[in-house]
Amino acid sequence: MVNVFHSCTSEFSYEPERNNVDDVEEYDSTQTKRTHKRAWLDYYSNENYRVAYGVNASLESDAYHDRFNFYPATWETDEEFWQKVYYDLYDKNKTRLGFVQDSLQHIGDSLKLNRDDFARMVVSFVQDIPYNYILPDSTCEGHEDHPCVANVKYGIFSPVEFLNTLQGDCDTRTVLLFTLLRNFGYEPVIINSGEYLHSMLALDITASGDYLEYKGKRYAFWETTNVGWLPGMLPPDMNNTSYWHVILDL
Repeated sequence: MVNVFHSCTSEFSYEPERNNVDDVEEYDSTQTKRTHKRAWLDYYSNENYRVAYGVNASLESDAYHDRFNFYPATWETDEEFWQKVYYDLYDKNKTRLGFVQDSLQHIGDSLKLNRDDFARMVVSFVQDIPYNYILPDSTCEGHEDHPCVANVKYGIFSPVEFLNTLQGDCDTRTVLLFTLLRNFGYEPVIINSGEYLHSMLALDITASGDYLEYKGKRYAFWETTNVGWLPGMLPPDMNNTSYWHVILDL
């Protein structure tokens, strides 16, 4: 029986001030579309990025139902189970994110961002969304340090659900970024640590600092749960690289 990887560590020593702007319009008069207008700063506070996107109620409903199609008893280990969950969420959402991909691509084209800077812009978009625990448990007791959503199947939101609720923990974020970055032509991997109870991204871009050697390539570790974390920056209390394992690559 699989023990669900349901809690992400979020207490890091590096906590820069968040400077995000979220303007959410509730569903329109037809109750079919919810609009988000978001603004966030780049890593050096030089550029204020802005996107606007709408999520159709039917799209979120489809994503919600897709999240229930997993069968833990068929998987022998936690890693195999989470590989199945992450892949299915990626596969079902990869063609559903055009509503935000177009806006992100427009930013990249307008600013003439190179490959590495474009990835930084996309990841910073997700880092800037405030952290929420997403738990399969019936209560959020013991998780009072951050906002918390309980009773979520497998303790993870799909990419579409996350973009609509703006509520996400570590693996909710890594699955969204894995999907977006794959769609933009990168080769991300999702890495998990049972010792640290955490999920992180690793990406094939040029970066100094800590990296994962995988299949003959270097992938920079990338923390996604708070602003300011550049590629190659491992949290100091999670810096034993032997504790990190690739869960999903393609």
